[in-house]
Amino acid sequence: MRNEKVSVVIPCFNEGKTIFDNMKTVCEYMSRNFKDFEIIAVNDGSRDNTLSELRIVQQNNAVKIINIEENQGKGNAVREGMLASRADRDAVMFLDADLAIPIEELEKFLDAMAEGFDIAIASRFVPGLRVLKPVLWYRKIMNNVFRFVQMGILNTREIRDTQCGFKVFRREAAEKVFRLATVKRFAFDSEILFIAKKLKYKIRELPITLQNSRKSHVRIYWDPVDMMWALLKIRMNDLKKMYELS
Repeated sequence: MRNEKVSVVIPCFNEGKTIFDNMKTVCEYMSRNFKDFEIIAVNDGSRDNTLSELRIVQQNNAVKIINIEENQGKGNAVREGMLASRADRDAVMFLDADLAIPIEELEKFLDAMAEGFDIAIASRFVPGLRVLKPVLWYRKIMNNVFRFVQMGILNTREIRDTQCGFKVFRREAAEKVFRLATVKRFAFDSEILFIAKKLKYKIRELPITLQNSRKSHVRIYWDPVDMMWALLKIRMNDLKKMYELS
């Protein structure tokens, strides 16, 4: 078993059909492989039975539930969970509730951090990617357009993929980065990596096994507009020196 003390944060929104099985998968994997861990599920104002399913899982597993009454966005849910993690953790991570990137990938991310990296992130654009189920066509178009615009606005060319929902942080890095974060919805990944770059943290991109869900919470018309505005907001925040540690 591994000796790292790890916190796993899982943001949840309307995941009632699958969250019980997926949470059990995460709990069982962590129990088998880690001596000391915590699992934090953040219910982001779900309108289905997600919260009740999480409470059923909690009956037999060491799961902490943070319940946000009104939907605020994935970025806000991740931030709440990351900052609620225990201070004695070696690493704090978040992954998507649909397990599109399986929890079993975690160990190689921790190995990368043992090599001296502060943050390890999943990437679809480095050699070694395995795709078990392709991305929805409109998501692929949106991702490519967003990636291109993001590079222009934030100058993040050295980070090839900001948007994969599987990221691992040293606890100290997570604390500093997420306390400065402001974006509540899908562009939050861009902001946290932009902040991490400014704070001079070492970031490693790793290939993963990817099984894209047929379900998507992305609003095809509104979310692209929201994400573009968020990129401009990040740039304006930077000009106002909002990402500097006091």
